[in-house]
Amino acid sequence: MGKVRRKIQIRKNLVLKTLLNEKIQSLTELKNHTGISLPVLTNIIKQLKKENLVVQVKEKETIGAGRPPQVFKLNRKGGYIIGIDIGRTFTNFLLLDLEFNIVEERRKSTYSLDDPGVFLEEIFSEVKSIVTAAKLSWSQILGIGVAIPGIVRGQEGISETYLKFKNHSVRDAFTKKFKKPVHIEHDAKAMALGELWMGKAKGCQNVLCLNLGWGVGLGIIVDGKIYYGKDGFAGEFGHIQVVPDGDLCYCGKFGCLETVASGKALTRIAKNKLLNGQKSILNKEKDFDINKLDARSILEAANKGDQFSIELLETTGKYLGLGIGYLINLFNPEKIILGGGITVANPYLLDSIISTAMKQSLTHINKDVQFELSTLGFRAGAIGVAMLAVRDLFEVDHLNPTAYV
Repeated sequence: MGKVRRKIQIRKNLVLKTLLNEKIQSLTELKNHTGISLPVLTNIIKQLKKENLVVQVKEKETIGAGRPPQVFKLNRKGGYIIGIDIGRTFTNFLLLDLEFNIVEERRKSTYSLDDPGVFLEEIFSEVKSIVTAAKLSWSQILGIGVAIPGIVRGQEGISETYLKFKNHSVRDAFTKKFKKPVHIEHDAKAMALGELWMGKAKGCQNVLCLNLGWGVGLGIIVDGKIYYGKDGFAGEFGHIQVVPDGDLCYCGKFGCLETVASGKALTRIAKNKLLNGQKSILNKEKDFDINKLDARSILEAANKGDQFSIELLETTGKYLGLGIGYLINLFNPEKIILGGGITVANPYLLDSIISTAMKQSLTHINKDVQFELSTLGFRAGAIGVAMLAVRDLFEVDHLNPTAYV
């Protein structure tokens, strides 16, 4: 890219990023945010309108008396972003416009993660199907965000656990297949980003987001930003030890939180007890198939009053609460958001989590902390990683803006 083109692109991105963050802006407001002069801004806006990325807001959408100034916003139909949140059991797909309205969404059982090549083909086929269902062309897709479980270095596009391609990072493999810009992120951090931009963490500065599903994930928000740590691995909450000399975790350590308080652990413990003669409404029916038992079945049984399931959830909640109590003492959060597949607003689990966490943390630290259930549900991760993808498209740091603007 030549110097002139680079300079124009920097200015376009500054305007687009401002409109993404601020929604509706006048030329004067854009000047104050970007530092670009009004004559140049006017020309940039003309170009972005021609590219169908920006539209002028109708007067009736503005507020105030007198002749309103010209104001602009992103054209929601100027392009689309795809967010893919890959879980160990389910994968969530969202197709979003530039105002982050959901255009299409799907939730599918996760294809096998053991064969990265086959997995990528399946994901690509599903995404193409979603774009077709929305009656869009592939050229209208601006970028793709992909959230992945396990150990992930999102900024480098590398997964250390799943989707380890032989000659490519996971980001490079997806980029080559989709022929679109691709952003990779850890699933719990993607969930936290979704909550920060559109959920219960919006407007907050210090929040802990718990992703309680097949595993136990944590997204940490400090001073209004995701905390990554030195290598991007911060938040491996599921691998703190809560049971000394406990069961072996898949990570190679013993007694990790995930061995006693994850969806996988909950299901495993329930199956073992039922096979050993435990009575429950879960195995009362003649056609009961223990191989189909999952965490959701246990949650539903507890809500029907099944004592066995209630006790399982209370025990799970105590272990989670123990760990959360440590987190409260360490981070002094204003809010703790609980999301993921095993919450489902179950009072037995939630009451146990909260009561234990409060007992295990210091009173002068926990006195104002709020516990809330995610309202974004399983969409949080896909929304978060989609937002990262669109911000990547509009960021300017890699273009060295101070040298050209």
